[in-house]
Amino acid sequence: MKIIAIAFIAIIMSGVPSSVEAEEKTYTLEDAYRAALSTNELIKIAEENSAQSEYRVDQAWTYLYPRVDGRGLYTKYNKSLPPNGQQPLLFQPESQLAATLVLTQPLYTGGRTLAALRSAQKMRITSNAELAIAKQDMMVNVADAYYAVLKARKTVDISRRSLERMERHHQVTQREAATRKTKANQSALLRANTLVSQAKILLVRSEDALKIARDRLSLLTKLPQDLSVAEPPALEAPSQGLDNLKKSALETRDDYAKSKIDQNIAEENVTIVKGGHYPQLYGEAGMTYASSSPEMVTDATVFYAGLRLQVPIFEGGLMKAEVSEAKSKVRQAELSSEFLRKTIESDVQEAYINLQTLTSVLDTAKIQRDYAQGNYEAVEGLFSEGLLASLSLIDAEQALTAAERELVNASYDREVSILRLERATGRLGKDRQYN
Repeated sequence: MKIIAIAFIAIIMSGVPSSVEAEEKTYTLEDAYRAALSTNELIKIAEENSAQSEYRVDQAWTYLYPRVDGRGLYTKYNKSLPPNGQQPLLFQPESQLAATLVLTQPLYTGGRTLAALRSAQKMRITSNAELAIAKQDMMVNVADAYYAVLKARKTVDISRRSLERMERHHQVTQREAATRKTKANQSALLRANTLVSQAKILLVRSEDALKIARDRLSLLTKLPQDLSVAEPPALEAPSQGLDNLKKSALETRDDYAKSKIDQNIAEENVTIVKGGHYPQLYGEAGMTYASSSPEMVTDATVFYAGLRLQVPIFEGGLMKAEVSEAKSKVRQAELSSEFLRKTIESDVQEAYINLQTLTSVLDTAKIQRDYAQGNYEAVEGLFSEGLLASLSLIDAEQALTAAERELVNASYDREVSILRLERATGRLGKDRQYN
């Protein structure tokens, strides 16, 4: 019997999930960052662009190396000339096999080969910068979606508390209407019914907004749609002043660094274009092999080496047009860089002002919520004692709900504004690696 009892208990315990298994996994903001940066298609596209830039450098190196070309040719003729080999010297055999191996080494290309290599190496740097920019943009989007989930979840809680307060008010009003069947009490009951219905509608909409927020976060991170998110620690606002933040942004922003390198690439392109119209000098060495049937006097294996000079004589003004276009692109890159500098300073200023505004709004929202909470508690006590009309309680409840919503919005909007300021200054995500 003891063995049976132990087996029975074991069967029961095996069907009960452990606390670890039953516990729902909670994701942090860092988890969301890592998931998005490792799985999102936009990041993968930027990574492929970075990989392609590596291949372009390899391609540029190949133009500095010798090039070896081989060619083989087999020819079958319908007859030999002279026919049947009637003369001792044949100039068309019945069949012929020929092979050629040529080595070509660029010696002077007007500087365009080295310029192309330098340009490819700089393009590799810009591709890495584009990847860093894509990651920062993704982190901002993920943070925005993550805090939207937190905001929606808090809003659902606020809507539920509002519904509970309205239901308590409805119970009191219903009791009053049943005790004293006056027109005023009946009107108050109808109004309470309406307010309960409105609170239910707001709760449904809040729950729907939470589903949408979770779906958006899941789209960015590939995490489960019903994910549970943890409350992140409060972020600290930058202690630097606006001028220092602008200066730091110009030193840190990857897109600004990329714009400066783009100028250098445009200048290298001028050298590449000019070099294409300068004399070109190549060293060549090769081997030819010929074998005919019947045998000819030209059948032999020959080795040779020499120099090949190619000089453009007349191109109809092509060089001038192409160089002018390349110089125009240099000026265009300089203008783009200057415009980006002004845009970055504007972005930093806008993000800084938004942070200051939301910090002020948050401080006021906290005070407003405390006032609204105290007012509602006082009004609810007086209403339950019959010393205040239901309209006063309704006003107090609506003011409390609005204050709670404003506090939630201001709290999370301020956190996002800090991250947006970090993005505007180019510091977002650079203090740690997300693999």
